[in-house]
Amino acid sequence: MPQQRLYYDFMDGHLMPFWYVLSFDPGEIDWDKQAFYYDAIKPFVFIERGDFDESLISMSISLSDLLFNMDFPNRIGINLKRLKRKIESHRVDPYVIQQFILSTPEINDFLMFLPARRHMEFVGRR
Repeated sequence: MPQQRLYYDFMDGHLMPFWYVLSFDPGEIDWDKQAFYYDAIKPFVFIERGDFDESLISMSISLSDLLFNMDFPNRIGINLKRLKRKIESHRVDPYVIQQFILSTPEINDFLMFLPARRHMEFVGRR
């Protein structure tokens, strides 16, 4: 599961979300699939924008790159087919991407899709 972080900055004396970042382990994403789903977690660890790790190869994403299903409110999908086209249009191998970044102003809209708290789902054997 990707690491989820919310980077923030102070604007006009108020704490404001700046980036929502998903960081992946090498090989965690199978780019041959249509989508990648992960468990949405809230609340996040809040990290100051100045502590962002610029050494990781990143790709900017938008809300339109994400997939939401009201039947599974704790899961968010990433449209890999769409992102792969976007990445390859820049002549970059998608397998080198280590994190996705969702920037302001879309963060506030995105945060509304996240559950208020973390839910654990269990599947039992019959």
